[in-house]
Amino acid sequence: MIKPTSTWKSGVTDHETEHTNLVKEHNIKSVIEFGCGAGTEMFLRICESVTSVELHTSDKELAQKLPISDDKWMNYYKGYYKDYTNWTPVLIGVTPSIIEAEWDVTGKGTRGVKRGDDPSSFDFLKDLSKLLDPLDCANYDMAFVDAGIHLRGDIVNYLFNKVDVITIHDTNGAINQAIYGVNRIKKPDSYNLRRGVTSHCGLYIYTKKTR
Repeated sequence: MIKPTSTWKSGVTDHETEHTNLVKEHNIKSVIEFGCGAGTEMFLRICESVTSVELHTSDKELAQKLPISDDKWMNYYKGYYKDYTNWTPVLIGVTPSIIEAEWDVTGKGTRGVKRGDDPSSFDFLKDLSKLLDPLDCANYDMAFVDAGIHLRGDIVNYLFNKVDVITIHDTNGAINQAIYGVNRIKKPDSYNLRRGVTSHCGLYIYTKKTR
């Protein structure tokens, strides 16, 4: 089923150890990740199926200013991981409300929001849900949030009570906590939270409590 490439090297990502242990601990077969990159190959090697979702803009100039992904990013990895038969790439264009929220949290907008503050409007949440609903996230054993957009905490909130195991990257430090919306995460009582110990960038691990 899996046709590995020859370019992957162990240790290429700082969250590899944590995720490898999680996959074994929870017998994870399927993963949906938000943000495709070097770490994708680790999931492809140890899971039966991997779906990589890239929230992007086709406007290259806008992508560089925010910055978020453009078409070129995913097209590169489509070629890089083309030999993996257990991989499904999904490219989703962001809406104007999401772009406005991105401008706000990066402190580059015109609405007077400082870098790392909450967006001035939460209208983007409706659009985010509409974009993610067709993915049927409840069909996956684990979700990893390392998206190119900065609204990662809001994606985690969306995933609660849909996916039993949820992880989010780049959680160390007050700046990351703020700009990636980690401070906006509202953990339900039905989940446990623990912090990864081997990721220098930080990894939060949410697991659904068993009855």
